[in-house]
Amino acid sequence: MASQPPFTTNFSSIFSSSYEGSTSDNNTDTTTVQTGGVKLPVIDLSHLINGEEIERERCVKQMVEAAKEWGFFQIVNHGIPKEVFETMFLEAKKLFDHPFSEKVRENFSDLSKNCYRWGNPKATSPAQYSLSEAFHITLAEISCLPDDHNNLRTTIEIFVQEMSRAAQMICEILVKKLKVNSNYFENIRELKNSFLRLNKYHPRVLGSEVFGLVPHTDTSFLTILSQDQIGGLELKKNGQWIRVKPSSDALTVNIGDLFQALSNGLYQSVRHRVISPVNIERLSIAFFVCPYPETEIECFGNPKKYRRFSFREYREQSERDVKETGDKVGLSRFLI
Repeated sequence: MASQPPFTTNFSSIFSSSYEGSTSDNNTDTTTVQTGGVKLPVIDLSHLINGEEIERERCVKQMVEAAKEWGFFQIVNHGIPKEVFETMFLEAKKLFDHPFSEKVRENFSDLSKNCYRWGNPKATSPAQYSLSEAFHITLAEISCLPDDHNNLRTTIEIFVQEMSRAAQMICEILVKKLKVNSNYFENIRELKNSFLRLNKYHPRVLGSEVFGLVPHTDTSFLTILSQDQIGGLELKKNGQWIRVKPSSDALTVNIGDLFQALSNGLYQSVRHRVISPVNIERLSIAFFVCPYPETEIECFGNPKKYRRFSFREYREQSERDVKETGDKVGLSRFLI
C-alpha cells in the first residue's frame, strides 16, 4: 500500500528468521499475563464537578492511590463529547492515509521537519524497533496547520482544548497532595510546550509478536490516551507485562517521569509498551503534558531521591542514552 512505510524492505536484516527465538534482551520478551485484559482503576470525574463533598474527596483519594499504586488509571464522565474523538480519529486516519512519499517530505502539511516518524531508522535489533508511524505535533505549531477543506487544524484545536481541560484538572489534584507551591505549575497550566502524538500501529507482518511501540516510560508530567477498541497497550507491574483492556467510554491516564521526580517517587511512571495487532490497524492519540524546557524539576519530600534538573537537561540526556544504548535510562540518571 502506497501509504505504508517500507518496514520490511528497509529493515529486513533486523527481522531475520532467528527473531522469534531471540529473547536475550529483556525488551524482546513479549510474554504477557492476564491476556483477557486487566481493568485499571476507574475515576469518575463527574464526582469532582457535581458531586457532594464526600464524593469529591473519595474521587481525589482514588486518583492519588491509582497514581501511587499503578501509575495508570482511566477516567470516565470527563465531559468530552464523543463527537470530538470521532472527528479527531477520522482526521488522523486521513493524515496517515497520505502516500508515504508525501509524509516524509519536509514541511508536509506545513508541519515541522521531524513531525512525521516511523519505525526506528537507528534500530539494530527487534528490541529497538517499533512497527508504527506517528505524527508528533506540538501545540505551538497547530496554528501553522493549513485550514483547508479537511478541517484538520480546527479539529485538533477543539481536541486539544478538551484534553487540556481534563489534564489541568488531574494535574491540580495530584499536585495539591504534594504541597507544591501553586506558582510552580503556572507555566504548565498554559500547556504551550505540550504536544499531541497521533499513532498508527501496523499489523504483525515481521514476526509472531512485534512491538508497535517499544517498552518505555513517558518523558512528561502526564499523558492522556484516547484509543480505539483494538487493544495492545500493556504495562509492567510486579515484573510482569499486563494487557490493558480498552474501554469505549474511558480515557487512559498515566504518570510521566517528571511527576515521579516531582513527587519524590510517590507517583509512579510505569514502563509500558504496545504489541502490534493481528491483521488489523490500530489508532491512538496521546496528549502529553510537558513544561517549558527551562522549568526546574525538584523533589517535594525528604529525603530527596532525585537531584534538581531542568526539563531540557532531562530530555537531552534521554536522547543521548537512546542513541548510545538503544534505550532511555530515565530517572535513574538523576538519583542522589
